[in-house]
Amino acid sequence: MNEITINVPRCATDLIGEEPLALRTHTSLVISVVAYEHQAGIPARFCAGLIPAIQLAKSPELELNAFTPTIRVIDPTSIANHCNGWQTRPTRFREIISEFLQRCRVDFFFDEAEPVSSGMLGVLQDLGAELESSSDAEMNDVVQRIKESGRRHGGESGAKNALLYMAAHPFSWLDMHHPSVWRRRYPAERQFINLMSKSENRFSAVRKFLTSRRPELSSGVAPIDRYMTVCNAPCYIPLEGEPLIEDLTEHGYAWCEEQYRSLRKRSGNHERARRDFQELRSFLDSDALNT
Repeated sequence: MNEITINVPRCATDLIGEEPLALRTHTSLVISVVAYEHQAGIPARFCAGLIPAIQLAKSPELELNAFTPTIRVIDPTSIANHCNGWQTRPTRFREIISEFLQRCRVDFFFDEAEPVSSGMLGVLQDLGAELESSSDAEMNDVVQRIKESGRRHGGESGAKNALLYMAAHPFSWLDMHHPSVWRRRYPAERQFINLMSKSENRFSAVRKFLTSRRPELSSGVAPIDRYMTVCNAPCYIPLEGEPLIEDLTEHGYAWCEEQYRSLRKRSGNHERARRDFQELRSFLDSDALNT
């Protein structure tokens, strides 16, 4: 089977540089991104997290080499609700994503986690114990830092749930498969590219560790990870004071851009959020929706 390399769009570059993607020609390509609705609301910049996947899916090089790209939107709502102690409630994010991706004329589908069950919790708790018992100093440091973040937000229960949250990542990004966690299974002949926030880097280490320790849970596919230049502060998690999707609907892009500008000095994440919103505006102002 022939293989080609393509240049990665500017918004979806590797951490160590703009490394081309080596892909098998004439195959189905699945581009995964994650999104869900945070309890505090949907940021106005929310759809900026979809831009790299759209740019990659519409790359002329893919079309010329007979690829059939599809965007897979990872929906971890059930797990996020459980680990954060949120109540299940109606959400709007799928409607917003669907409208945006349809405007961009790309193929897509949602792939959601299973409802939380005793079977799911058993699998994730088992993997969490694997993480806690690691003798690898680097992995132990990653695990302790993520647990401490959970503890700051939710005490000892938050720390325990942080282990479950870590353990779920190999399933959402298709390193592992278990029907109690993510039911859908994919054929190995498909190619998968994971586009993620750079903040996912620490979870990528967790994924690699668990995959090596538990080969019996392997999904049978080998996804390629790429880290996005947008959404270093994940676009689905609202920062303090930032405009929400309701503000965007009511006041428009110019008003929201001014709000982001006024907030940019609060923190590095607020400045990154301002740049993400600017990226979204530039994307919408370009001819990207018409190609």
